[in-house]
Amino acid sequence: MASQTKAEILRQHQSNADLNTPIPAQVMRGQNDLSADGIIRPLDERIIAATAEALESGQTHYVDVPGIAPLRAAVADFLGSFADAAYQGGNIVITAGMQEARFLSIQMIGAQFDNIGIPEVVHPGARKALGTRARNVISLPVDAEAGYLPSPESIAEALAGGCRLLFLESPSRLSGAVYSDQQVAAISQALAEHDAAAIWDQGLAVWVDDSYDSLAACDSEAERVAVIGEAFPGMGLASWFIAYIAAPEAWVPPMQSQKQIMSICTSTASQYGALEASQLYRAEGNQQLASLRQTRAGAAQLASDSGWTVLGGAACNIIALRPPGGVDAALTDLRAAGYDAADGALFGAPDIIRLTVSNSTADALRALV
Repeated sequence: MASQTKAEILRQHQSNADLNTPIPAQVMRGQNDLSADGIIRPLDERIIAATAEALESGQTHYVDVPGIAPLRAAVADFLGSFADAAYQGGNIVITAGMQEARFLSIQMIGAQFDNIGIPEVVHPGARKALGTRARNVISLPVDAEAGYLPSPESIAEALAGGCRLLFLESPSRLSGAVYSDQQVAAISQALAEHDAAAIWDQGLAVWVDDSYDSLAACDSEAERVAVIGEAFPGMGLASWFIAYIAAPEAWVPPMQSQKQIMSICTSTASQYGALEASQLYRAEGNQQLASLRQTRAGAAQLASDSGWTVLGGAACNIIALRPPGGVDAALTDLRAAGYDAADGALFGAPDIIRLTVSNSTADALRALV
């Protein structure tokens, strides 16, 4: 390749704001890293044993492209019991982490539509996934008072205007806010009326401290909605980068083909570890949720008493705050105290910071107030 061509490719890459969007770490890099999407958790000995057993039995080859069949079935079963979704194992693609799930769904499902609607405030990984190729992107306005989610009314307006594919988060990856059952039903009705589809990120839904309503539950035939999320979060697998896409069966082959190009070397043994995690998840997850609920409540009270605005959020693993002295000052003070936080500007909300909820969250806030 000629040097001039290489220089032009580099120039295009460097000028692509979406492709160069920085994203928060998928998992905490230490106890004081409160910028990440996922919490730190030691691996259960049974998960380690299952992984070692898989290695010893010869599971050292490339994994089946869509994932091992038992894990796909386990994810489908989980989505059925947790979100009342109608997916089967053939609807599931196991991905090499959440960002690959965003990329495959946005790019390969998006290729079937003329446009895609994205919230103005969304995880920066969604913007990054969009940057790979030119797309007709429709911006969905959000309601700051509703946790920066697009309202069902604004979604219906976008669909009436010709948008045919939506990318939505519930819970919001910034605030943890979720749609109510009435709002989910309204979004589903609007999709049906306009013969449109949706990619629904419900990865944080397992941390919701209440009942949760999934758009997938309204898609009784699994023909209109693709769901993405981490596989069994909180079980210590975050650094193993195992996530999923659950999609209508006709949408699976293009994603499977692209995945084979991108990550053929995905470890088979790690998926057997994730399979073991699926068997432990219900009891372990409930215990973690109870602990996070208490920890988040204490952090929210501390922040509120100190004049910070606490955004309402149903997901207990994150807390979004509006610092009274501004984000830049808060981030600077946090770094000086040895803590990292996620800058809301990366999501599209420059007046907000997001903290991972952990045993260090209250200490970080005390360093500021």
